[in-house]
Amino acid sequence: MRRRTFLTGALAAAGLVGLGGLGAVGLVHGPSAGAADGSTGTTLAPSVKTTKVAKRDLVQTQQIDGRLGYGATRALAGGPEGTITALPAEGTVLNQGDTLWEVDGAPGPALLFGARPMWRALSSGVDKGEDVRQLEENLVALGYADSAVVTVDDSYTSATATAVKKWQKARGLEQTGHVEPTDVVFAAGPVRIGTLKAAVGDKGGAATVVMEVTGAEQTVSIQLDTAKAGVAKPDDPVTVELTDGRTVDGAVRSVGTVVHSDSGEGQTSNYLDVVVALTGGQAVGLDDAPVTVNFTRSSATGVLAVPVRALLALAEGGYALERITATGTELVPVKLGDTADGYVQVTGNIAEGDTVVTA
Repeated sequence: MRRRTFLTGALAAAGLVGLGGLGAVGLVHGPSAGAADGSTGTTLAPSVKTTKVAKRDLVQTQQIDGRLGYGATRALAGGPEGTITALPAEGTVLNQGDTLWEVDGAPGPALLFGARPMWRALSSGVDKGEDVRQLEENLVALGYADSAVVTVDDSYTSATATAVKKWQKARGLEQTGHVEPTDVVFAAGPVRIGTLKAAVGDKGGAATVVMEVTGAEQTVSIQLDTAKAGVAKPDDPVTVELTDGRTVDGAVRSVGTVVHSDSGEGQTSNYLDVVVALTGGQAVGLDDAPVTVNFTRSSATGVLAVPVRALLALAEGGYALERITATGTELVPVKLGDTADGYVQVTGNIAEGDTVVTA
C-alpha cells in the first residue's frame, strides 16, 4: 500500500487544509531512475489521482459583516416663513438645483452643492468670502452664469447679481439679485429624503426641522477589527453579498484613522470605521440591512500553482511535488508562495503542464 504524508506548522497555519505531520515521503513499489536534479524516484501506484501544474491567479478573500444604508443622517431646517404646501416623498433623491419643499405655493429652499452652510445674505457689495465663490460655482454648473462673464471668485459683482436674477426667474421667484439664507441649503452632493419631520400644512421657518436626509449613494458601513485593518484600502474593489442572495460590486470609499473601542460580554474590541460604496448598481428594495463584504486579502497573478493536496513534506525539511515521468515518478523540491482557494504557488524545477500526483 502506498502512503502520502501531510503537512503541518506554518503551512497549515496559512490555511492549507488536509495536510498533516512531517515524516517519510512515501513507500514505493519499485525502483526508478533518480531525477537529474537529485530528487528521489518512485514508481507510480495504480489508481492514483493526478493534476497538471498550471498558471493561475490566486486571490484570497476576507469576509466582513456590514450594514447597508445611505450614510449619516442630516436634519434640514429653515426655509421662508409660511405654510408648507408641498413636500417630496420619502426615498426621493434630489439633485443640484432641485427645490427641497414648497412654502405658500412657491418654491422654498433650493439644494445647491458646497461644503459651507448658507450663513448670511449675499448681494452686491457684500464682503468677499468663500461662500460667494460657492454660489457662483453653482450658478455656472446650473447654466445661469457663463464663466467667461462671471468670474468664479470671492467677490459678488453685478454679473453675479444678473446670474442670480436668471436663476430666480427660472424658479418663479421675485428677481431681486440677492440671496437670503432661507433661499438655499448647501450639501456635499445629491440627497435622499429619509424621514419627513413636518407635514403639508405645518408652519415652516428658520427654526423648523422639515426633513432628515442622507447621501443619495447606497453604502455599507463596517466596523473593521484593527487586527484586519490591512485588508481594506481606499478604492479597492470588493463584492457585497445581499440578504436576498444577490451579489453586487463595490469599492472601498474610506477607511477611518481613529480607533474606536467597543466593550461587551467581558471583552473589548478595537475597530476602524470603513465605508464601502456600491458600484454595481443599487440594492433596490433593501435599506438598513445586514450584508457580507468580500475583501481581497492577497493575490498573485499568472503564477504556477497546484492543489494543496499535491504537496509532500520532505523528511529533511521543505516540500516537494511527485511528478510523473516516463519511467515512474520523481520528487521535485519546490518553494511555496501565495495560497488561495485550496491552491498554492510553487517555484522550482517545475514547469507548466507537468503532471503531479495529488492522492
